[in-house]
Amino acid sequence: MFPTAIVYHEKGAGTYDPLSGAVTGADVDHNINAGVLKRNRTEEGGTSEKYELLLWVEHKTLPVLPKTGDEVTYDGTTWKVTAVEPTYSSKGLIASKLRVRAN
Repeated sequence: MFPTAIVYHEKGAGTYDPLSGAVTGADVDHNINAGVLKRNRTEEGGTSEKYELLLWVEHKTLPVLPKTGDEVTYDGTTWKVTAVEPTYSSKGLIASKLRVRAN
């Protein structure tokens, strides 16, 4: 349905290994398609700018419910999910609108 390829990075709790001190299995990447609805660029004062996107993601390709703190990679940039507004569902998940900011 949506033409733009992105990678959705689902952030997980992971498992802590006390012997090595490593956290493993924390993140899962999903190659999905999205619709880019809007791009915003606002001045933060001085020379600083904030970049933000509004994306539609279809749950036929994203099998999980999006959450804030997850990330997406689009056009070579990693963006943090700051809001899920809203998620549409019927018998199952249909689509979610995500607000994301450049890291």
